Formats: sequence, structure tokens, C-alpha cells
Amino acid sequence: MPQVQNNMPTMHKKMSVLIYQDGLSFYIYSSTGIEKRIFKSFKHESNPIEVLQEIENIYDIEEELNQSFEDVTLIYHHSIFSGVPGSVYTENLKSDYLKYNVRLLDTDIISTDETIETIDYKTVYIAYSNINNYFFEKYGDFNYYHYSTLALKKHLSEIDLTRSEIILDIKTSHFYISIFENGKLILHNCYPHQAAEDILYYTLFTAQHNQLDPETMDLKIIAETKNNTIYDLLYTYVREVSYVNDSNSYIENILCV
Repeated sequence: MPQVQNNMPTMHKKMSVLIYQDGLSFYIYSSTGIEKRIFKSFKHESNPIEVLQEIENIYDIEEELNQSFEDVTLIYHHSIFSGVPGSVYTENLKSDYLKYNVRLLDTDIISTDETIETIDYKTVYIAYSNINNYFFEKYGDFNYYHYSTLALKKHLSEIDLTRSEIILDIKTSHFYISIFENGKLILHNCYPHQAAEDILYYTLFTAQHNQLDPETMDLKIIAETKNNTIYDLLYTYVREVSYVNDSNSYIENILCV
């Protein structure tokens, strides 16, 4: 594929862009670590056209984005996805995996990430064609994934293979629940939240539905900032609750692939 010409010299830097419906996160990093973080929150959940407008506005302001990068990665963080066992996945049926959960448009690009072989999990999701085209025109070749794929790979490297674990990965307006039992993925989904009670409800509901005992399961929270209200509410009903040590580094390891 053709590469976009840029007057600035190519730096041995990489960039990951987290794209969600109510914000954007840019991470510029190299082998020595993260060198620049740029965050943008939206006033409301935005459609792909509005998200692209925000991206263009950021590029007009942030000069550091207008350089060549060794690698560019887009990471879609939204609830328009489904997990499918890789062993039964069929390429020409990929729209069927989503159509019962979301209204699909003719312009939607249905994408898949590589199967995570150890748990036989494949993410099927919508990638925004206008945003993909924008980054291709600016940088040429780039990689893109759904956040779920990268997060599950990271979780697998950290979980205890001898017990049941629930991992809550909390973002501003949504959070992911991942349930592992002896290293096997039992559930992975994304839910909206406006209050701590929403997180409690979905956590207890999914635990009960999957026959997990709040007295024995291990509940871990990943969040950019610790929220005592969420912790105290969960701890009222679950015996073992903890925040992942250095959650920011944990999240950055997911994003900076």
C-alpha cells in the first residue's frame, strides 16, 4: 500500500489511538516508554461522522501527531462486537454474529481479529470505514483491533489458573466484564454504566448466571483512577475485591501493542 509523504523525518516512534463513542486517547511511545498522551472527551456519545470531526480537530491542534510513525494502531472500544468460538467461526456468516445485537448499515465494515487460540475466542466487530480511510490516507498501512482482543490477551497473562476470577475493566461510560474459571474464558461482555449501582448489578447478575459464589470468587478492578464508592459497594457483596496494582500501566500495556 502507498505511504503518505511527510516532510518530517521518520522517528522510531509508534502511536496507538483508542477510539470510543465518547472520547479519544492517543499514545505516542517508543522502546523507552510512553512519550505523549493526548485525551479528548466528548459531551455525548458520538456517531462515526462526529468522531472523525473530533479527530480532525485534534490533528489541527496537536503538532506531534503530524509526523511519521514506525507503526500506527487503531483500537476500537465500543459495544458493537460479539465473541465467537474460533473453532466454529464462518467467514461468510460474520454479519449474522452481530445482526441480532445491533442495527447494521450497508456501509459498516464487519471486521474480525485473529483468534486467541488458548481460549478459542474471536472478536467480530464494526470498524468505522471513514476513520480507517482517514488514517490510511495520513499514514498508509496501519493495524486495527477491537479492545476486547487485546484486553483478553493481557488478562490471560495475569490470571490465576487455579480459581474463578472476574475482571472489571472500567471506562468512563462503559465497562467490560471478563469471567475466567481455571484459565477458561466463561464470559466477556461490555455494559453501560452511569452509577456504581449499575456496575454492581451487572457484576452480580453475570456471577449468579455463571454459578459463581461471591464468597470464593476473586474480583479485580482495572480503572485509571480508584473509585472508593465502587469498591465499597462491590465489597459489600463480594468477599475478595481488589484493584489491579498500577492499573494505568496495565491499561497502557493493552493499548501500546
